[in-house]
Amino acid sequence: MSAGAVSRWATEVVHVLRRAPALLVAAVLEGLALVAAVWGAWLLALALHLGAAVAAGPGLGGTRLDARFYAASVVAALPGLGLVGLVGVKLMTRARPPGELFASVHEALANLPEPERPRDSLDRVLDWLQQQVSVQPLADVINGGDPKLQRWAVELLERRGDEHAVELLRAALGAQSHEVQVLASAALERLEGRLTDAVGRARERAARDAGSAAAHEALGRACAAYAASGMAEPVVARRWYLEAEGALRRAIELDARAAPGLQPALGRAVLGQGRHAEAEALARAASDMTPSRELDVLLAEALYAQGRWRDLAAASEASAAAGRADGRLAWWAGQDPEPVSGDVTTAQGRREAGG
Repeated sequence: MSAGAVSRWATEVVHVLRRAPALLVAAVLEGLALVAAVWGAWLLALALHLGAAVAAGPGLGGTRLDARFYAASVVAALPGLGLVGLVGVKLMTRARPPGELFASVHEALANLPEPERPRDSLDRVLDWLQQQVSVQPLADVINGGDPKLQRWAVELLERRGDEHAVELLRAALGAQSHEVQVLASAALERLEGRLTDAVGRARERAARDAGSAAAHEALGRACAAYAASGMAEPVVARRWYLEAEGALRRAIELDARAAPGLQPALGRAVLGQGRHAEAEALARAASDMTPSRELDVLLAEALYAQGRWRDLAAASEASAAAGRADGRLAWWAGQDPEPVSGDVTTAQGRREAGG
């Protein structure tokens, strides 16, 4: 083994021990246990060995309880060898990511012919899939050890750009991998840059074309998009929603024919400011004129925010009867036995609405 390889492995060992001090404690206890066993102090050796197994759990398993139990069990079952083996696996995972095992598969896929579909249609399909798939699998990928998959997950979260994706990107800033931290920070910076640029362009257009309803509509939607992204703190987000409300109301004043299409966005801007009753009234009035699924969802969220569970169930049932209910409204209406969003607060609302 060359001097460079030895130096690199030594650096990796120091990094692992520094990131997991419990692992160092386990190694010390296991060494003392072996010394006690050689001297014949078996009870002391057993106690030290069990202590090493307990310390190896958080040191090798991280925050997951199943991984901690696995690590502790292996160390307890294999004195000395178990701890050495798991440390070796951890070092190999860091030095040589598991993604390299699939390099030949990736090369074979790269040689496949290009699809005949235009690129923009594939982008639209990808955007739709991002809205349908939960972000939790992406969080598991980011916490994994394959840098290629981690980069892909961060890029996908950046493309998604909603509040759940922003939340995961912020959590990735504290990841163990420095590369993941840099990728997440850059993704958040680019995402915020796109949102602020869109608002800036919309403001310039609204100032230039003060009599254009389309310009004020674009400004309202840009401000609402920034507020809904989760990039800003709640107090700041309310200011963005307030600006969005003013721009959308101005657009409706300039062109009353645009009102049906702008009422859902206007109601969501009002709801984002915490004016739940006003958002409810706006959704009901707009739904009487032009019913839509978006207005039904807005009404349901306003009722949920007010804790009016019976009214929420009734509104959801009416939407389902009209054929406009999405998965969440159908569940609130009692048609789906499982919550679609997986949100605990949603489950609580369902139980209280049914009670």
